[in-house]
Amino acid sequence: MDKQKIIFSNRFEKEKFEDYKTDFGTGNAITPDFTEADDFLKFIQKNRRSVPSKERIADKDKFIKTVYELSNSFGIDADLIEFAEGYIANIYVDYACYTGYIKKLLAILFILADDISFLDGSKENADMLFSFTYHTHHIFLKDRETTDFS
Repeated sequence: MDKQKIIFSNRFEKEKFEDYKTDFGTGNAITPDFTEADDFLKFIQKNRRSVPSKERIADKDKFIKTVYELSNSFGIDADLIEFAEGYIANIYVDYACYTGYIKKLLAILFILADDISFLDGSKENADMLFSFTYHTHHIFLKDRETTDFS
């Protein structure tokens, strides 16, 4: 067997949450004055609007089909959730080396999704939860778009 050789390796010191800057100054277009979650929710509801995107609505079937095919073809637990401005696909996977068609399906979800979260899947008897969000609407907060599809 040939001797293995490391060509490149990097390790970086991770910043701690306490080290992040918390004083962002007054350059923000939005200066919320809430202190509790309920106040935040009211602020979002009052200052938020959504505009349908014909292109995004037309392409939603690709997202839905990929989630359906991934789950059914490989017996992977999945939840597809529709909400007012789009869909959320929760894919529950175990740590593994994914190759071939399953890798292609996951790649499609990564490309189509607007937001991706990697979460602990142990509550659903899985190692990891991939949560993919697909928006069918442009969402604005005080006339500033929060969903940039470009």
